[in-house]
Amino acid sequence: MNCTTPRIAPILALAGLWLTGCAHKAATTAPASPPAAPPAAPQAAAPAPSSPTPAPPPPAPSAPAASPPVAAPAAPPAAPALKEVFPGVRVDAATKTIEFDGTVPIDCHNERTPVVYLELVACTPDTKEHEALVVTRTKPSNIHAAMLLIGLELGKPGVWTWEDKKITATAPTGGRVRITFIVNGKESSPADWILNQRDHRTLAQHSPKEGFVFSGSNTVNRRGQDWYQADAEGSLIGLTCFSNETISWTQMYNPDSGVEEPQWIANADTVPPMGTPVTVRISPAR
Repeated sequence: MNCTTPRIAPILALAGLWLTGCAHKAATTAPASPPAAPPAAPQAAAPAPSSPTPAPPPPAPSAPAASPPVAAPAAPPAAPALKEVFPGVRVDAATKTIEFDGTVPIDCHNERTPVVYLELVACTPDTKEHEALVVTRTKPSNIHAAMLLIGLELGKPGVWTWEDKKITATAPTGGRVRITFIVNGKESSPADWILNQRDHRTLAQHSPKEGFVFSGSNTVNRRGQDWYQADAEGSLIGLTCFSNETISWTQMYNPDSGVEEPQWIANADTVPPMGTPVTVRISPAR
């Protein structure tokens, strides 16, 4: 609190006393001299001046004009409140977000092997990591369950059919999903990590109307036991169509080089070095 020292006016007491001397007439030799006059009565003392009146305080400065209200900056969107619901699978049901972790298994920056052909976007270990952008230990069946948990529509994988020595493609179906790679806090699309070797355009530029769908993998019976096929074969997020991907690219590309010449390679301008940690985020496409 701001304190102000009180102003005190000095008081000066002035007292004046007028004294008059007594006049004596010198004695004369005349015997009939009148007696000396009595001393004059002292005058009354002058009254003391009154205390000076304190000066009035200076006027308070006028308040500045109120400035117009400034709008507060918009709050950034809240980060997903993720919770692990299956081993390696984190889910935020409120924002319909799924995340899991992986690493980059390929080296497209090696001068001796700069061209890395791709068949999958994401796979599991010991399957097709030499032809995938991300390898993860997260089970595809657990990611499948998480996508059902956030309400994504389950479809079917794409199918290749041979008829009269001609192959026919039936495209995958399912709810559209958005796939995002997060590296060092920065988000990017896997479609920007994939380059067409023929025209040097990215997958995003080459097929802007295509995307990923929740196709779901197949269930197969082996030795009397049912298996989720993507768990066994590692085909988590597809680029080419093996007909068993949990998540499929909508445009059909055949992985058999005898049927279709390979055309998709890793984009060295965007793919980070081998071993780089990657968080894969899945959410409904808008």
